[in-house]
Amino acid sequence: MKVIIPTRNRPTSLRGVLDYYERFYPRVDLLIADGSAPEFQERNQQVAEQSSLQVDYRSFDASISLFDRLLEVLHAIDTEYVVMAADDDYPILETMERAQKRLQEKPDAICAGGHLVHLGITSADGGIARLDPVRHIMADDAGRRMRMFGALPFTTTYGVARRELLIHRYEFLSGWSMPGFFDLAVGLMDLSRGKFVAIPDLGFICTRNFVHSYYRAEEPLVYLRRAAAVLELHDLLLERLSHTDDYDPDRAADVVRSVIARRVAALAGAPPYRIVGFTERPPFKTPIVEGARQLFADLFHADTEVRTKYGERLAFIAERLGETLESSDNAGEAGTYESW
Repeated sequence: MKVIIPTRNRPTSLRGVLDYYERFYPRVDLLIADGSAPEFQERNQQVAEQSSLQVDYRSFDASISLFDRLLEVLHAIDTEYVVMAADDDYPILETMERAQKRLQEKPDAICAGGHLVHLGITSADGGIARLDPVRHIMADDAGRRMRMFGALPFTTTYGVARRELLIHRYEFLSGWSMPGFFDLAVGLMDLSRGKFVAIPDLGFICTRNFVHSYYRAEEPLVYLRRAAAVLELHDLLLERLSHTDDYDPDRAADVVRSVIARRVAALAGAPPYRIVGFTERPPFKTPIVEGARQLFADLFHADTEVRTKYGERLAFIAERLGETLESSDNAGEAGTYESW
């Protein structure tokens, strides 16, 4: 299993994640795909060289897009199982190892992972923590998998995936990408190709801060201004599903309309949890989601088994996240990505 770290203009963040691997997973197999500007590439290479880890550092021209950069890396390696973890993401590799084992046991599954916890510093004196629980999506029927996923989406990009799936994923994203629909579109495309196995444990701690810039929707009604991109996604999903096991065109159209309509409703102010009765039935009220909520609560309470298990890593990550606030990371990116 190889961990690929895409990075761009954030040497302090990169040093933080390398310190994390050095501290907790010193035998990890790492590859850094650096698309930074030249002045940042020099610093990133120094950070990689100074680490005690075995790091495969690869630099790319800053003009190459993230997805094209990752495609080049994926075509150049022969590792079957890959974890994508950016320079501000901290995977729990014990969970990733369990996920890899499940993929080895289930050839019709294309990715697997654990629950996500997002930590963000939103101001000088404020922050957030958010849970993104994963679920088994194991139906044999591709349309059924897509409909199940669309009922309560989660981020499929944080986990272990087969290299072949990642190539398909980034080929898709090289031609289509839109904030607000990104995670939904990726998950639907992923699940059109196979099943997702959920590991009922913490899988990733993902971080953000208010001084960096990120790829995100600049306002909730982005789907109105970029309606053409939403319609294009509709057509791409319909084409993909229609070519999966000769799926019936009418059934395919119904599936795609359903999942896109749910996302539009969520962005317009009616997310699933506001629907009467939604939290009292599946997919929300299930043992794995309820277990994730309990794990999340216990993570932030002292003297719990979960806090004891992950407390040291949580404190380490919080310290590294704080260091990014006073760095020159992300300089010049505000014009490229929407900031928090």
